[in-house]
Amino acid sequence: MKKGDVINGRYELLDPLGSGGMAFVWRARDIRLDRPVAVKLIAPQFAEDPEFLVRFFSEGQSIARINHPNVVSVLDFGEVEGRPFLVIEYVSGGSLTEAFEGPLVPERALELVAEAARGAGAAHALGIVHRDIKPPNILMTERGQAKLADFGIASIAGGEKFTATGAAIGSPHYVSPEQVSGRQPVPASDVYSLGVVLYELVTGQKLFEHTNVTAIAIAHIEEEPEPPSASVEDVNPALDALVLRCLEKDPADRFQDGNELADAIDSVMSGDADHTTFMPMLHDDEDDELDHLRSPTGRRVLLGSALALLLAIVIGVTLVAASGSPDESAEADSSIESPAASRKPNRKPSPSPTTSTAATTTTSATPSPVPEEDGAEAGSGSTDGGGGGGTGGAGGGGQPAPSAAPSAAPSVAASPSPAESGLTEAETSTE
Repeated sequence: MKKGDVINGRYELLDPLGSGGMAFVWRARDIRLDRPVAVKLIAPQFAEDPEFLVRFFSEGQSIARINHPNVVSVLDFGEVEGRPFLVIEYVSGGSLTEAFEGPLVPERALELVAEAARGAGAAHALGIVHRDIKPPNILMTERGQAKLADFGIASIAGGEKFTATGAAIGSPHYVSPEQVSGRQPVPASDVYSLGVVLYELVTGQKLFEHTNVTAIAIAHIEEEPEPPSASVEDVNPALDALVLRCLEKDPADRFQDGNELADAIDSVMSGDADHTTFMPMLHDDEDDELDHLRSPTGRRVLLGSALALLLAIVIGVTLVAASGSPDESAEADSSIESPAASRKPNRKPSPSPTTSTAATTTTSATPSPVPEEDGAEAGSGSTDGGGGGGTGGAGGGGQPAPSAAPSAAPSVAASPSPAESGLTEAETSTE
């Protein structure tokens, strides 16, 4: 496809926004309604698989059911020249990554995460878990409103055939402990990811500053996170408590869905909450899988799972050599600057990052780029899979969200697939 082509007699391709492992993204015009849209064309290697197409259309319908002002809308989907495509709402303000640099004032960070949490909550109410919430998947309108994009990417690539490529799977910095250990994500998994995003917006730094994906994965399971006040001065103790509640290792100890998190943020911003408000409820230790995960046996199991996972990702990188490395997003070029973003809190000196001694395996992988569309050189970013891209999208989900109660810990012999773990092949070595 090239600039000027019209898809299905309705969508005129205007400018390439980016390309990634699973899709090419175009800014386009809906000729019938005379409005801007974004069109995502699935990469040819995925379009050739009938099983993938069935999954794409089935789960695309599920994502299209989400109707919320803080979610990028799916407007249409279909097939052209044997390739499936999505038509989605065009969001021109860029992603959270592009719109802001460095830490935000806590009030603005809370406002943005509350909006994203409301969007996630709308999906959770329909039994849909996002699975890959991170700053590039939180888009900004020109007015500074946050919209959550790219629902269910890991799910649409959920079959072994597709996850073996390593394409369109979540990011290690934001993935929940249960996803790392191969368990099914639940709404509280999205809450964990939103907590990581909030920590990053307030402090301007990563939650775990390790240098490789294995160390980061193990840190999500074993390391206790520091509160934002350990890095930034004058942080409200209630904000500290809220972030740590989001980052509880056991999903049962977190806020249970996006709406519950958004309500908690509202209470912090109104001054109704203090540092004791968000203490998790105690529950029977005999039923607490976290005790097992932190035991010597549990640690060996998790280390084995993490190392097996890393091996699977490395293999995936080799298999996807013909595909592009899914970068963070494919937003429109324009970005906004919030007035609040110019006021940055005082930073405390950051301690030197430490790397888990249990994780010494690193890998360097540079997959070849996806063959570009005619005239579709990368624009302002690239897509995160079938539903990827900075202008929003759908990918998977649609299945009922499972209970937040954790299941049995995985064995080394049955290590999780990359899609189940939520880690992307492009991040086997992180900065």
